[in-house]
Amino acid sequence: MTIKRFYLFLIIPVLELVGCKPIINTNNIVPSHVDKFATGFISELHNGNIENCLVLVHPEMNNEKGRQFLTTTFYKIKPFLIDSFRMINANRTIMYGDDGFTNYSIDYEYFVGDKFLYFNLGISEQNNRLKITQFDYKLMDESFSKLTAFSFENKDFTHYLFLAYALLIPIFIIITLIFVIQTKLYRKWLWIVGCLIGFMKFSINWTTGQVGFKLIGISFLGAGFTKAGDIAPWIITFSIPIIAIIFWLKRYLDKKEARAKKLRVERIKEQESKDDIL
Repeated sequence: MTIKRFYLFLIIPVLELVGCKPIINTNNIVPSHVDKFATGFISELHNGNIENCLVLVHPEMNNEKGRQFLTTTFYKIKPFLIDSFRMINANRTIMYGDDGFTNYSIDYEYFVGDKFLYFNLGISEQNNRLKITQFDYKLMDESFSKLTAFSFENKDFTHYLFLAYALLIPIFIIITLIFVIQTKLYRKWLWIVGCLIGFMKFSINWTTGQVGFKLIGISFLGAGFTKAGDIAPWIITFSIPIIAIIFWLKRYLDKKEARAKKLRVERIKEQESKDDIL
């Protein structure tokens, strides 16, 4: 493989990290009968059928406090027409065993005029029976997908610092790999693999600006751009390319030693020439 082809092969993952937007197929996470159960619960609540809703919730929620919350929610969402909606996020956790069950967390976005109505439901399925274990709603002027979009609006120095590292570190790694391939090294393949990996992990929530750090963590090409769904924020991460840095330090020390050795040889030859003249 030529150096040019190798460079093109490595630059593709960087472009994918920067340019891709994850697409999550919620239909593969939430079965149709669970989706129908969830939207049916919302419809019953919107129609004011509180008693029917209480039958569908977990026994721990079927009490006076739960009744009051559902009644208050009904009056809040009653004025809106909630025919147009979409599932925007979903998670599933399966617990195996004799008393196994499956938990779902589902987010729906309803378009209500110029506003957006969000419902989050937790649903437990056990022995082919479904129960609501969590329910919440939120009315917003803007969509979550817009609020969590990748934008430079209201971003500070920390945002730009993380973005710069996340873009420059993969480039640094690729350049290092090219030099590694061209350099005579013992067990070169270990150097190549090591240079591809960044160690430790620094992250920033692009929407909130919250910064995180993991001491034990690795990442391919030393950076990552991830988004868990339409309403999830972009998470930008970078890692320290320790092996790549060690390579350049080794290269510098080897060249320094080679220059010193060359200088010693030249001095010896110069001294030998003077001795011959004498």
